[in-house]
Amino acid sequence: MTKQRLAVIAAAVILVAGVVAGRERPVLELIEPRTAAAQTDGGISLEKLERRESAALPQTDPFARPAQPEPRAGAAQPARVEKPSAPPLPFKYFGKLTENGRTEVYVMRGDELLTVAAGQNIGEYRVDQVTEASIAFTYLPLKAKQTMELQ
Repeated sequence: MTKQRLAVIAAAVILVAGVVAGRERPVLELIEPRTAAAQTDGGISLEKLERRESAALPQTDPFARPAQPEPRAGAAQPARVEKPSAPPLPFKYFGKLTENGRTEVYVMRGDELLTVAAGQNIGEYRVDQVTEASIAFTYLPLKAKQTMELQ
């Protein structure tokens, strides 16, 4: 009995869809042919649509390789390879404290306060020398020397 009910419901849906579709009436629209004069007075001119081959047109092929510049005669320069350099020091001088004849120098790295001493490694940097006027660092990956002046 369930199959019979489903068949009846399906038939009813198809019948209703057919009735609704039958009520729709196509709209007839008369299209007036345009004359050649109407096409030039604000319409589309077929002459403008003609494709003209020209060398001045830009290249629009997305897969085309870009044109390589012609090498200049006698101007062959080897490509200059830039030597990698150390980034700027991530430390800022904070101050120094002398107590009982011993001086401690403080630097900031971001929000972190550090005490520095000669021979100490701080991340990728090594403290080489601490003087009254400056702190000498070595950026270990490149073995580049950097100096921070104390103010």
